Amino acid sequence: MSRAATMHVPSPAAGWLVLLSFMALLCLAPGHSHAQQGSSNTSAWEQAISELDGSYRPESIELYQSLARARLDSGDYAAAASAWQEALQALRVNEGLASEAQLQLLQAYNDVLFELEQWQQLDSNYHLALSIAERLYGREDARSIAAATTLASWKIRAWQAGVFRPRGDRSIQEAAEIYRRLIRDLDEQGKDNPGLRASWLSARGLAYFYSARHVANIPVNEFQRSASPNASFQQCVPIVLSVDGAQPSANACHANQSLDPEFHASQQREKNNQVRRHLGNMRQSFQLAIEAVNADPRATLEQKVQAILNLGDANLLAEDYQRARSQYALAWELLSQDPEDQALRQRLLGQAMPALKDIFDTLPFDTHLQGTAPLGTVAFDVTARGEIENINVSGSDAALSRENIGEIAIKLDQTVFRPRIADGRPVPSRLQIPARDL
Repeated sequence: MSRAATMHVPSPAAGWLVLLSFMALLCLAPGHSHAQQGSSNTSAWEQAISELDGSYRPESIELYQSLARARLDSGDYAAAASAWQEALQALRVNEGLASEAQLQLLQAYNDVLFELEQWQQLDSNYHLALSIAERLYGREDARSIAAATTLASWKIRAWQAGVFRPRGDRSIQEAAEIYRRLIRDLDEQGKDNPGLRASWLSARGLAYFYSARHVANIPVNEFQRSASPNASFQQCVPIVLSVDGAQPSANACHANQSLDPEFHASQQREKNNQVRRHLGNMRQSFQLAIEAVNADPRATLEQKVQAILNLGDANLLAEDYQRARSQYALAWELLSQDPEDQALRQRLLGQAMPALKDIFDTLPFDTHLQGTAPLGTVAFDVTARGEIENINVSGSDAALSRENIGEIAIKLDQTVFRPRIADGRPVPSRLQIPARDL
């Protein structure tokens, strides 16, 4: 066979890839600004893509990714997101519905979605990443588990921040189900990892708390029952059939309907039952986390106390103050048995702090979801029930601006504080912290 017969003739788009590589090097030469480079590259990638006539040929994958990066360099996040979406579609057409390249692309795509605050698309991408990972590696693989915990913890943070609270099968209740499944798989595999089990149980407990809040926010008329909402009764009126002799008669009857108050009462009971069930699952999860930590021979005193405090904080969030005080008293007792533990006691109990901070700090999803870090210093009172009062903001003119104070108010509204504990009892205190730490 001759050499000419086996030579590969590149497609027009493939030729563009070679040409654009030289153009990118040219743009890096002295005299070309960063803005000129981004503008030149964007135009070149767009021209190359137009040569594809809307098809998703293999070379379109790199073209769309290069266009996305060029648009990102120019600060056009919306256009970059559109290009990443096209690159993802090109990958799925050419490599099938599951490939490692898609997982890598989704990471870059998600960064842009964060900037745009396109939370619904971001949620879809995390679901897609989990689906791809499980197809490629199997559900028990560490990479699939990481994708699952990232999805679940994203849902927790999104609900807590108030940026994304969907209804239906993608609500916060999905996070609780993901952790329930992970814990069940861990138990079925017989893996001796009490530390990991405690971590997942705690995160599941937090997801159950927000699930209870989610259900509490659903209108009561959406809790459908199998019975009819109307009560029926029959009303009959006698009709005389003849005026001669005896007067036989018959009844003309018709059915009437009225709203059945029992139906609406049953809807309220169903809603209340779901809320109570989630709160019960929350407490059970945190109690099981305590047991898992105590079963771990490597667990430190701080980890054991923190597990107890988490259960106390969970009850505080649920406004079950008696149970919360009981757990705080137990934590105080454990930290008061040895004088050497006084420093630890002071750090954990000596001042008010955000409830369940220990869990939030260890969630795999740790990206701030809303706004920039607020400026200034904020001081406020924390009551024995964790309520915030007498807020004061100090700092520069920027810190005292309406926008900054509004950002601080939002963050305070999203946070419940564990009160300071003294002699085993919650007590009021005043807290002063940099606003960025909220």
